[in-house]
Formats: sequence, C-alpha cells, structure tokens
Amino acid sequence: MKSRFSNRGRAYLLLLVSVWSSEIPSQEVNRAAATYRGSISFSEPRISDIKESLNDNSPDFPATWKLFFQELKGNYAVFYDWNGENVYYKYRINKFDRSRLKQVKKLAEGAAYEIRGKWEGIFLFSNSVVPSYKKASETSLKDKREKNSIPVYELEEFKELALDEILY
Repeated sequence: MKSRFSNRGRAYLLLLVSVWSSEIPSQEVNRAAATYRGSISFSEPRISDIKESLNDNSPDFPATWKLFFQELKGNYAVFYDWNGENVYYKYRINKFDRSRLKQVKKLAEGAAYEIRGKWEGIFLFSNSVVPSYKKASETSLKDKREKNSIPVYELEEFKELALDEILY
C-alpha cells in the first residue's frame, strides 16, 4: 500500500512538472512578441480631438481608428487612445453569439491596432454613473461632442500595427 501511494505521488509530481514546463516557452514567446510590436504615433488624432472637430459639415465619427486594446467587456472590445479615452466595438449580439469570439481572442492587451467599424451610437454618462445608450439615429451633435460620451461601433476588422524598422 505504501509503495502504491508513492507511485501516485511521483506520477502527480511528474504531471505537474510537465504542465509547468510546457507553459514557460509559450509565455516567453508572447512576452518577446509584445516587445517588438508597433505603436501609434503621437501625431495621430485623439478621441477628444475628433469630438472637438465634429461640426455640421462633418458630423460623423471616422470609420477607422488607431487605438490600443484594453479588454473584452461583455459584448464589446474596449480600445483606448494615448489620453486613455475609450471606444467600444461590439463584436457579438449577446453572450451566446460565438461567431467572432475566436477572432477577438487574438487581441493582446496594450497592443496597437488599426480598427475599422460602422458607427452605431454612443454611451452617455450625462447625470448618472450608469451610462445610457443612444443609437446613431437618436444622437445629436451636442451628444457626440459631450466629454463623457463613448463612441460605439460594430467591429468589422482590425489589424495589429507592426514596426516598420528592422530590429537587430
């Protein structure tokens, strides 16, 4: 009985060591890949700049942004600019929609992306902590220019920005 327990213990230890050692190389590869990612130039317009430039002649948000990925939050992929302002991209209808889940799982936190989408509306934090959602057809120019509004898009595609220079 004693030898049987020690064999189980050895097998368990061997299993733990093999699982632990198989994770290390993939973590190192991800860490190395994160080191050589491209970035967004400081001259790229910020979300606040775009909001301020909206007027009667050009009342729409741009279809393409260069932003950093923050997280997946509910049905949205959240991106941010150099100032830390957010843009939400809807990638699924509800939690049961798994059609694009494989695509957005490739997004890496902090990585720079060029994202394209169709503008759907905005989240407004007018007088409360809980945001209210307004569809594109319901929003006014004043709502779009609101400091506490967050643009919401339907995610069409994204492309990770890569460095243009050769690394030695």
